[in-house]
Amino acid sequence: MSKFQNISIHGGNNQFGDNNTQNNVTNNHYHPHNNNGQGSNGDEAIPLIVGTVAGLAALVWWFFSHIDQVYYYLNILTLSSVALSAAALLIIIVSGVTDKKDVIRFFGSVLFAICLFGLAMLSREHAPDDVVQLSQHTKFTEFWHRLTAHGKDLVVANFVAALAIALSAFFAHLASLRQFSYSLASPHGIGFWFRLYRATRIFKMRVTFVIVSICSGLVWAALTGNLPSLNA
Repeated sequence: MSKFQNISIHGGNNQFGDNNTQNNVTNNHYHPHNNNGQGSNGDEAIPLIVGTVAGLAALVWWFFSHIDQVYYYLNILTLSSVALSAAALLIIIVSGVTDKKDVIRFFGSVLFAICLFGLAMLSREHAPDDVVQLSQHTKFTEFWHRLTAHGKDLVVANFVAALAIALSAFFAHLASLRQFSYSLASPHGIGFWFRLYRATRIFKMRVTFVIVSICSGLVWAALTGNLPSLNA
């Protein structure tokens, strides 16, 4: 970003560029293994897999039985992702160091928020009302037992879509946090906000754009029935 274009990092009394010599000593130890229980790992994996599947089934049932509350908070999560970006742009304008890239990043955050909010609304509408009512009046075992093969695919697809939207919104929030930390960071490259800005370098807008695009494609595939079927 232009705010730090004149900063260069030199080696000093830290991990960058020191002339210190580091001696690494590797100690190799031999530990004998008992092979008498070779079949125990397979026996332990079975209940773990069964427990994981049962846990996911219960989670999907809970998701549908509380679907309106889930999407209410999901909508807030998507729309609020632009808040820190807007605050960052305002701070930069007041500071008088505005660059056109800062404006582009702000509108990028706005685009993320609008697209994810639209996908969340579309995903909620895609959830069948009869399946929602079934989940609210049955326990999760009965819920799955009474679903048809097509119904099972629908509930899994909607759950995956909501999860992908939430993940995208999370990354959009972190991208906005990076913009906000940049707006408050010292131009001399010191202080908490500069360290936070450096720590969030992975959440650059172009990286976030790729992640949001992939997750949005996953949402679209889920809502159009293009995910692999549970009954394949």
